[in-house]
Amino acid sequence: MDRQPIVCNTCTGVLLTTDSRDYTTQRGRLIVTNGYCSCPPAQKATPAVTSATAPEPLAQRPVTETAMVNA
Repeated sequence: MDRQPIVCNTCTGVLLTTDSRDYTTQRGRLIVTNGYCSCPPAQKATPAVTSATAPEPLAQRPVTETAMVNA
């Protein structure tokens, strides 16, 4: 089982966790001495649009073509 790191590599603050079982006595002592991580949340990388994933443009009628009504 791969455990998450407890301390931030950048600011040495304690990282937040969603599982209350992760808040141990050791983690509590680190929070008191180091505080919580103060780094901004990481931005999610947006995938680059490539020609393979880009939607095909819709075919449009030429401007010179007219529609026939009641033909």
